[in-house]
Amino acid sequence: MKISSSISLKPFNTFGIDARAERFAVLRSEEDLRAILRANIAPLHLLGGGSNVLLTKDLPGLVLRNELKGIELESETGTDVLISAGAGEVWHDLVMWAIDINFGGIENLSLIPGTVGAAPIQNIGAYGAELKDVFEKLEAYHLETGERMVFKSEDCRFGYRNSIFKNELKGRCLITRVWLRLTKTPRPNLSYRILADSLRNKGITQPGIRELSETVM
Repeated sequence: MKISSSISLKPFNTFGIDARAERFAVLRSEEDLRAILRANIAPLHLLGGGSNVLLTKDLPGLVLRNELKGIELESETGTDVLISAGAGEVWHDLVMWAIDINFGGIENLSLIPGTVGAAPIQNIGAYGAELKDVFEKLEAYHLETGERMVFKSEDCRFGYRNSIFKNELKGRCLITRVWLRLTKTPRPNLSYRILADSLRNKGITQPGIRELSETVM
């Protein structure tokens, strides 16, 4: 892993703020992460898609940008599938991947900015759906102990745009991978009235998940 010095963070945050990182590295494997934790560089700042961060000053220590990639079909039954995605994947790209294969469950969450790893931190939600509805588990590393940890849904303490990662474990864990359970027989969630009305106004009475996603966008 290459560690660079005095790097502008302007390309890495959606506000385009030209704060600088004393040191900067891109995380592309768990081996890289373990090496960083062994080096005990402090302070350590975690950066995902940069869509939910407001930089007000230069950052000392190391800024670590999470680019852990990869989407996998882990298992399937006659009715559902278990998929996993690296925490550095763009969330909307994962939604489009699922729609292309006709796996349902996250289409209402189309176009939400950020990465897969940020999704459980916020328990992202929109148009009558939340991440917790399809969440199975995640893997993370404790930044202080280096321990690899698995969190199931109940461990995450999901609430409205909230989780344990915004409270007791805020800034103390780096999420590496997320597992979601999706359906092979999608039934679009039209519980959000504005969404249902928008589809009806388009003359779509029996939408598929792609039509629903396009309406969300």
